[in-house]
Amino acid sequence: MVLDSLLAGVMLFSSFAARTPNAQPNPDDYEVSIGISNDNFYLNRQWERELGEFYIDDLFWYKYDNGIYFKPEYLNKESQDVRYLKVDARRSIKGLSFGITSRSIDDDILGSGFETFVSFDGYLPPSQEDGRDTFEYEDKFKVSYKLTEKIRLYNVGEISKLQGNEFYKAKVGVEISL
Repeated sequence: MVLDSLLAGVMLFSSFAARTPNAQPNPDDYEVSIGISNDNFYLNRQWERELGEFYIDDLFWYKYDNGIYFKPEYLNKESQDVRYLKVDARRSIKGLSFGITSRSIDDDILGSGFETFVSFDGYLPPSQEDGRDTFEYEDKFKVSYKLTEKIRLYNVGEISKLQGNEFYKAKVGVEISL
């Protein structure tokens, strides 16, 4: 069937997390996440309450990797006050990744202009503030366990420093292969 070939390799995923708030008195924190992905694209929306505040976090990207790596990405992480449109072009040789990255300068992601910098397994964007450590990084990992032929249980971890904000996350979820 045509639909089967279009959906081959596509993964639906969802997760839910609840935690005690870091500061009392506040209602319990939670995060609900849904998304769709495959090797070349990723779409994720999260609804979150942290310390009584509600946030929506979005991450969308598309990747082309055929000797040259090209990846446009949109991130709006309201919960961490980080928002950008980024285009990453890289080349990998013997496990070392290097290239050029352009990222929107402020929250007006299309009208503000872009800063362009050299990238290598991390970023070193130009500093606009004296004394600010400008090295940025993102590292993500995923471990999954096959429950059935089409269903997997997964654990995702993330650690990053972007636009001066440090962030880490670990969560458990379910993936369904179409």
